[in-house]
Amino acid sequence: MKGLPPALRKKKRYIAFELISDSPVEQREFVNCLINTALAVFGELTSLGLRLEYFDGRFGILRCYRDVLDKTKFVLNLIDKVGGSRTIVRILGVSGTIKRCKKKYIPSG
Repeated sequence: MKGLPPALRKKKRYIAFELISDSPVEQREFVNCLINTALAVFGELTSLGLRLEYFDGRFGILRCYRDVLDKTKFVLNLIDKVGGSRTIVRILGVSGTIKRCKKKYIPSG
């Protein structure tokens, strides 16, 4: 079965963020918190298309659909506690590709 041509696929955006936390945060804890927050705010009817593309414990890249970019940013800003430790999510920027997002917003050190 053939896939959809590029013109008919949903457009994606990549959000670079920094996680400022009291203690180290695991990827699984962050993803659970992100999904639970999105479900609590928007419910199951809204498909944000969220996927964590990159996460190193402090910096990360989150994929979402272009038409729900503002909702995704809103969900990220609502996160205040991950795995029992106080947390702040700082959005660094938005890009159309992972490569450009890493190059522009994620420090390589």
